[in-house]
Amino acid sequence: MVAAKTAALWDRITAADPGLLRLAAGLRAALGLTLTLAALTALGQPSVVLMTGGFTAVVTSLAISDPHPRNQFRTLLAGAPVALAALTAGGLLAPFPLVSRPAFLLLIFAAVYARRFGRRGLDLGIFAFMAYFLSQFAAIRPHQLPHVTGALAVAFAAAAVARFCLVPATSHGILTRLRAAFDSRLRAAQQATEDLLTDSSAGTRGLERRLERLHTSALLIQDFLHEAPTAHHHDATAELERTARVDATAQRLGARAIRASKDPTVPPANAVRQAYQVTAAAALAMLGGHLVSPQLWYWAVATAWVVFINAEHTGDVLAQSGQRLLGTVAGVPFGYGLAILAAGNTSLALAFLFACVFGMFYTPSSSYWAVTFFITGSLSMVLALLHTLSPELLSLRIQETALGAGCGILAALLVVPTKPPPSSCEASPPKPGATRRGIATHAPTDDKNSTGPNQTGPDAGALDPRALRSMTLDERCGRLTAHRAAVGRGYCPR
Repeated sequence: MVAAKTAALWDRITAADPGLLRLAAGLRAALGLTLTLAALTALGQPSVVLMTGGFTAVVTSLAISDPHPRNQFRTLLAGAPVALAALTAGGLLAPFPLVSRPAFLLLIFAAVYARRFGRRGLDLGIFAFMAYFLSQFAAIRPHQLPHVTGALAVAFAAAAVARFCLVPATSHGILTRLRAAFDSRLRAAQQATEDLLTDSSAGTRGLERRLERLHTSALLIQDFLHEAPTAHHHDATAELERTARVDATAQRLGARAIRASKDPTVPPANAVRQAYQVTAAAALAMLGGHLVSPQLWYWAVATAWVVFINAEHTGDVLAQSGQRLLGTVAGVPFGYGLAILAAGNTSLALAFLFACVFGMFYTPSSSYWAVTFFITGSLSMVLALLHTLSPELLSLRIQETALGAGCGILAALLVVPTKPPPSSCEASPPKPGATRRGIATHAPTDDKNSTGPNQTGPDAGALDPRALRSMTLDERCGRLTAHRAAVGRGYCPR
């Protein structure tokens, strides 16, 4: 009984976190932070050095997005000199604000422009931005650079130990878990489709959510295979085709079930356009942030930066700005409450800090407000440990965040704005092939008469809304069962 419940709980955890990638990221961030602070404390370093090391340890988990261990190691090696250069530039230019502020804007433009060079360009851009931001947040001065350089080295070493020794992963293990999660989400999507066909009054939101999660899982497999080292390329194409075919069939069945009861959705990106947008937003946030608080202006700039990450059009920026502000407003009383509970107890404050850091990484990125909620909680605990936390300071945090979000929205609306493409009549939750390169390449066509190699199952295009409405319940379930069998044959985890 207990074993069955434990297995069921584990199945739910693995289905909710494909490949256990978020769990691993949370553990690595918390362990890297712990090792860094322990090492620097044992060396008797001052608070500014502890802050530099702890911040960098968390950023290494945040910035490295490649799923493959070998590529992660390369990004970590490349990130160290990039972070050191940005931190050194920020520290050396700190006494000259008329130079350091324009330099920050130039770095922001370069960091966003680097996204055009792929995943590693994105990651190194995050390293550069965060390191320069840290130089402003920690008020690092030239005479402190030798000490903070040592802290940077300790943080990168601790991150490497946490990532490759304490919470290791192999490419084979990650892919196996991603396949299992895809299979679990596929079953959930199939069941939701069958339920909607059985009872059309049940509402479409549940099916839309499951199709979206299935597509997310397919994209994770796709990204993993695209970034795979050369040694893994021999069967990547077949795997991509198999995953795309199954995802596309499930999405098509779900879309037609939704249309039988009724509904729509769908979204592209340009690094040069975003570089201009983010730089303009950061410049506005820098000017406005100085008016709100000459000491804490960098919080507004940070918000203007992050609302553009993974944003493909103006609507994404609007949504992320709203979620950023919501998470900050909700996180302020949460973080202040934790600080009151831990008042005078450093061990408890550190425990709260590690828990918030873990929550920040384990929370799905789709719930961005919750990620921001934990970020604000982490910041509150850091300020409490430094004995600088106050309600006035947290109030300024909200004001600067609101300002930065507003600047991001303004730049997205006025500087080369991009609208999402109009949805097609076939659109439903994430359409296979519409969002990423691999799925797009291998997704089957919607030709009802197609008999090519990508056609999945008997008469895969024949479930149009009028036919569904005219079917009896037994006919609907029988038709869906045939498609489910076809889908099951299409995806066979090895």
